[in-house]
Order: sequence, then C-alpha cells, then structure tokens
Amino acid sequence: MKDSRQSIIDATERLLQSQGLARLTTREIAREADVAEGLIYHHFGNKANLIFKVVERRMLPTNNAVKSLPLQVGLRTVRKNLEDMLMVVYCNHYETAPIASSMFADQHLREQLREIMKEGTSGPQNDIKGLAAYLAAEQRLGRVANTVDPQITANCLWKIFVQTSMDDFLMGRKSDAIRARKEIRRFLQILMLGLKPRPLTEKTVFKKGERS
Repeated sequence: MKDSRQSIIDATERLLQSQGLARLTTREIAREADVAEGLIYHHFGNKANLIFKVVERRMLPTNNAVKSLPLQVGLRTVRKNLEDMLMVVYCNHYETAPIASSMFADQHLREQLREIMKEGTSGPQNDIKGLAAYLAAEQRLGRVANTVDPQITANCLWKIFVQTSMDDFLMGRKSDAIRARKEIRRFLQILMLGLKPRPLTEKTVFKKGERS
C-alpha cells in the first residue's frame, strides 16, 4: 500500500499538470491524495518543500544520467558520452517546463525554492558539478584539452540545453528527439573543434550529411 507521503507527492504532481500552480492549495492536494491536510505539513513543512520534492522526482532521469558519467570515463568518445547525457537533459527539462514556468511566475515561491536549493544537496548546481567532474576526469586521460576549464564548459553545456528546452516549450514547439539530437551534435561538433581558425584538413572537414 502506498504511504501518505508518496500519495501527497503523486497528487501534487497530478494537480500541477492539470490545473497549474496558481490554483494549487494544500486543501486541494489533501483532497486529491485522500489524506488529512495536516499530513502535508507533517511530511513537508510547507507547500514550497512539497513542490520541490515533485520537481526533484521529475528530475531523476537527469540526475541519473549525470551520475552514470563516471562509468563512461575513457569509454566510447567524449562527444558521444556528452551527446547522450545532454539528450536526457533536454528531454527531461522539456517535460518539466510546465511546472517550472509556473514556479518562475510566483515570486514568493521562487524565493523559497531558491533557499531550499541553497541549503540542500539537490538542484542544477550539483548536476553541473557532476558534469564538470566528468570532463576533468577525461582531461586527465588526455581526451579533453588541457586548455579547457571543465567547470566553465559544464556551465555552458548545461545552460544552453536547459534554455533550449524551455524556449521550445514556451514557443509551442513539440519535443522532437530527432531534431534535438541533431542540434546537440552540431553544437558538440563546434565545441570539440573549437572556434580558433585553423588550416582545413581531412580531419577537420565534415562531409555533407556525415554524422559527427
């Protein structure tokens, strides 16, 4: 039998998807979860903590993708490892965009959530650190240039594709895995080659239609 804490999280997620954040109340959550309203405060303290738990659970695919990166160090190619991880980041954030948009619109809630992330061990900053650690490990193996700053690179990669997912959602573009993967490949091709002008050689020229 599902415990009351899990029932509350499930109910909150359903209500956020069906009616958004503006009309979400602890009374509605309790009714949807079929529990006493006081249990919400017993388990989570306040509505902000509860919503954070919903988002945290929705972000598990991203968290797991980052946590699996150490297992990929030295295997396949750096580009392929980044491509697969960024694909998860894009798709996961696109799916969570409706909830995130509602949160951004509520200033009080946004401030509360910011404090929760500062105090806890969850949040995008930890995923970025994990990505930076992966790049640093590959750098030690000589598979990433010594001139690269792993932290800055991780920040850039993360913010570009999180923002891309949000832009696609806000502009009403449907999530398209094929298109998203092509964009990730194009970006990684530029990143891996660098922006510095260099003489064209067979190794630096990609034929039309060739997979990067």
